[in-house]
Amino acid sequence: MQTQTADEPIEKIQVTGSRIKRADFEGVAPVTVISAGEIANSGLTSIAEVLQSSIASSGGSLNGESDGFTDSASSVNLRGMGANRTLVLINGRRQASFPSAAGGTSNFVDVSDIPTAAVQRIEILTGGASAIYGSDAVGGVVNIILKTEYEGAKVAVKYNDPTQGGGEQLDLSYLQGFNTENSQTLVMLEYKNVKQIQTYQRDLFYSPAYYEDDEGETRWGAGPYGDASASSWASWVRDYDKVYTSDKYSPVDEAQCENLFGDKGVYTPVGKYDCYYDKYADRGLQSAYDRLNLVLSSTYDLNDDWQLYGMVNASYKESTKYKDEKGFGTYIYEDTASGALSYEKTDFDDYNKFQMRRRMEEYPGTRTYDTQNTKAAISFGIDGAIGDYELDVSWSSSYNKYEKQNHHMVKADALLDLVTFDPNDTDASKWYPNNKLTTEQAESLIGDSTKESDSSMHQLQAVFTGDLIELSAGTLAFATTAEWARESYEDTLDATTTSGGYIGMGGTGGKGDRDRVAIAGELQIPLLADITAVKSLELSAALRYDHYLDDSSVGGATTPQVGLMYRPIEEVLVRANWGKSFRAPDMHRLYAGITRSFGSTEYPHPTIPDEVYEDQYDGISSGNLNLTEEKGDFWNLGLVANITDNADLTLDWWNIELEGAVKTISTDEMLDDAAQYDQTGNYTSCDQMNIVGYLNEFDDDGIENLQCMRKGPINSAYEASEGIDASFNYLFPETAAGEFKLKLAASYLIKKEYQETLDSDIEEQTETDYFPKWKGKASINWKMEDFSATLAYYYTGEAKGTDTFTLIDADGEEYEEDDYTDTLGAYQTLNLTLSYSAPWDGKFTAGVKNLTDEMPPLYDERNDEHNSWPFYEEDNSSYSAVGRSVFFGYSQKF
Repeated sequence: MQTQTADEPIEKIQVTGSRIKRADFEGVAPVTVISAGEIANSGLTSIAEVLQSSIASSGGSLNGESDGFTDSASSVNLRGMGANRTLVLINGRRQASFPSAAGGTSNFVDVSDIPTAAVQRIEILTGGASAIYGSDAVGGVVNIILKTEYEGAKVAVKYNDPTQGGGEQLDLSYLQGFNTENSQTLVMLEYKNVKQIQTYQRDLFYSPAYYEDDEGETRWGAGPYGDASASSWASWVRDYDKVYTSDKYSPVDEAQCENLFGDKGVYTPVGKYDCYYDKYADRGLQSAYDRLNLVLSSTYDLNDDWQLYGMVNASYKESTKYKDEKGFGTYIYEDTASGALSYEKTDFDDYNKFQMRRRMEEYPGTRTYDTQNTKAAISFGIDGAIGDYELDVSWSSSYNKYEKQNHHMVKADALLDLVTFDPNDTDASKWYPNNKLTTEQAESLIGDSTKESDSSMHQLQAVFTGDLIELSAGTLAFATTAEWARESYEDTLDATTTSGGYIGMGGTGGKGDRDRVAIAGELQIPLLADITAVKSLELSAALRYDHYLDDSSVGGATTPQVGLMYRPIEEVLVRANWGKSFRAPDMHRLYAGITRSFGSTEYPHPTIPDEVYEDQYDGISSGNLNLTEEKGDFWNLGLVANITDNADLTLDWWNIELEGAVKTISTDEMLDDAAQYDQTGNYTSCDQMNIVGYLNEFDDDGIENLQCMRKGPINSAYEASEGIDASFNYLFPETAAGEFKLKLAASYLIKKEYQETLDSDIEEQTETDYFPKWKGKASINWKMEDFSATLAYYYTGEAKGTDTFTLIDADGEEYEEDDYTDTLGAYQTLNLTLSYSAPWDGKFTAGVKNLTDEMPPLYDERNDEHNSWPFYEEDNSSYSAVGRSVFFGYSQKF
């Protein structure tokens, strides 16, 4: 083993969580490093999976399968504090947020399209780091380090095939290095193709059959328990006033059911509907997509002290989410005088009321949600020495464009022109809902709801670092940072969607930008060294000020951080860290456009005892420029011990608290706090208001009721997370059987608290929201000459939550109970990876992912969620419906 001589310079590195370069990797905050080799041996198929398998990742994360605003996107959620409160960096630089907010509210960085072949390592810092990085670093920081150099060239192919069918994956990559005396350039291309998985391809979720219920009636069911019923949104008409039919209900008969829906039709004449629709078979459990990545990185040495550098990172992704055919239900009113139709009864003095439900099986082709996501990021800068100090000045820009098409919508106006509720209507231009649509009629109704969103981030940064002075215990080091940044987004829906022109489809866009300036300083101060019981004692301190130049109420935020590192001996480190964190409001929560709606609420009648008064009002929802930043505190206390040259362990306690978390206020909350939200007298209409609140007015009976209400996000909620992490690594002494390496890591979530308002109870989410308390992973790696094998184990513990249960009382009667506790079983997977390095610089890999074919844990059969698709807790990204898959790969170096 080589030893460092006194004359040899000690190499210093910069680790996520500090701008100061240091000789020791460990700092005041725990940082987990995942190398490219570990990623290759993990059996995991994407960087998103690698991040979500981290023991620090907990709570809800997007996994590329969510419907609605963020199809195809994936996120990472550290410490369960939210994906929008996890800062994601690539090579230490911020990225543009995904341009369409999750749930229509929260911005996050998409990690679904990071090329595995280009990743050098991943660093995960857990806990706050706003004093170093500014906003968003509440739950932690993920820094994905891409390769910047390579010797020679490498091509690789990998194929992954799930044994239950569907979901095949093909990965192709090309890596090339071009090096000269003064420069290093890397080019990387990666292509990934993934096939869809539909519900019918998983027997656990789709084994439909007819059965007899407790009353002897014939039913149809699918799902894990066989009782997930078919959809009543097949075809029926309700003529409330019996204008055209003698019976209010008009279902289709068995022959009509088969004619309309083929094998998707389920005829069980029980109840009102008779004909049902199998909505499960075609639903996508995994989207299909094609993705292409390009990474171009280059450095050029101007001289011995100064270097130019730059990187381009671009990707294009097309995805397809498979859906069951469009179904809808709506009320339609007919003017008794003219026969005109409308969705609003207030359009007529006297009207007949109808209701219809219909599944649009006659629409041509398969119903899908399609997306196209284009990303491009460029960064360049200069790094060099000024005397004994180092200066790094860089510019980075990133751009993200997201386009989405929701196919097979129903045009609202076209339906009114086409539909008739008279089953005997002989007008060829009209359509009775229980009849089959002609091709021309279907084409007149079908439409596509589209969305186009884009976001950008530009940042100019200067970092000045070095050693200030020599103290008796060592060198006092510093880092200073100055930043300017601008971020913007625009989220646009087509005019038909925003105007409500598609039945059951709506939404609102948004547009905004903001500038930010920041200055920060950091010190590393050695206090004691080489005295009794103290090998070293070091203080780290950081302070940052961010100022937002926008229309919001954020203004400025100051965040300090203080840490101590104590080594009683060289092999043991005790660390403690405290700091404040903050998060500027999501862009969409500030700048979301106006959505208009009609709302209603009930409360005791002001003049009639024991009478309930139903109050209808005009509703407006929009962003809120009066939002301020979320503010938090974090602590961690830890131990790092190198037990022997071959063994080390870490143990860390951590706690995060956040106040003023942004939430959308409800109608009841506003009415209960009239002093805060009643703006009557200050405005004459809600259109004039730029704040959250409501206006009252007196009706013709002299009763004061709601005129209008303006809803939006507010700073209100409190969140906290506390836990313990531990890790152990051991390299076994080499034997004739080869070299073995063991890695263990586990996290225990002591608490995950959420309080919606200051007046509400604190909710323990490990008891109510299916937050697992335990999460762990382990691996054993074997290597002997050109052969290697890795067995990786991933564990997600039991998860408790509360839902509505259907229970049986002592008399055998069913009753419902809200907030009843369900417990999801532990989820465990094993991945096996084998490899052989051939003498011609080729490498063969093969393995099995999810060796035991584990499927997600199921709800209790009494839980009302047990028969709701997809039949498991999809918010937990640790769960997967893919099952076992086998993979093969080959790479060749040149």
